[in-house]
Amino acid sequence: MSRSASPNDVTKRYACPDCDSSFTTSSHLRRHSKIHTGEREYKCPFPGCETRCARKDNLQAQCVFSKPKN
Repeated sequence: MSRSASPNDVTKRYACPDCDSSFTTSSHLRRHSKIHTGEREYKCPFPGCETRCARKDNLQAQCVFSKPKN
């Protein structure tokens, strides 16, 4: 999907070596790279939930669904 360039567009200097994605910051590229490596270092703390996420904020959102009901 292509869109026209505008004067407010920021140059995306950080290109992913594995796909056609590019990013404005190196930290966004590092975050994206976990898609290709399969890295999922954050594990849900609730018993019986085997969910693992690459990002802590995604895990926190997942925990809302996994949290045991009292």
